Amino acid sequence: MVKFLGRQAGNMWKQISAYMSTNYEFEPVREDESLDATIRYRRSGKTILTFYPKKDELTVLVILGKKETEKFESSKDEFSPEIVELFSNTRQYHDGRWLHIKVPPFEGVEDIKKLLGIKKEPKNMGAEN
Repeated sequence: MVKFLGRQAGNMWKQISAYMSTNYEFEPVREDESLDATIRYRRSGKTILTFYPKKDELTVLVILGKKETEKFESSKDEFSPEIVELFSNTRQYHDGRWLHIKVPPFEGVEDIKKLLGIKKEPKNMGAEN
């Protein structure tokens, strides 16, 4: 998978996948067995994160609902300018904002971890991952 995604996107995929398995009880569900298959981290019908792998790139989708959007708004200063700009430029739907984060060019693993923390507190709060 890392070879398919390329160095930067592959590294992001490895880091986020490891973080998910350490901090959340969501199982990765693959659309099919192909390398470019959508991977959703789901539990009880809820998705916390979706990967859309492509050759030499990865899109990470985090959907912020209404309450999560409010939490983001109140903590914007904790995020990189790139994520704040993406948030500001993403349309607000009735069910929230769908943040499609493309790697490359985006490199901020910590921003993605913080977005996940807005959605659901990690079980290993304070642990370095």
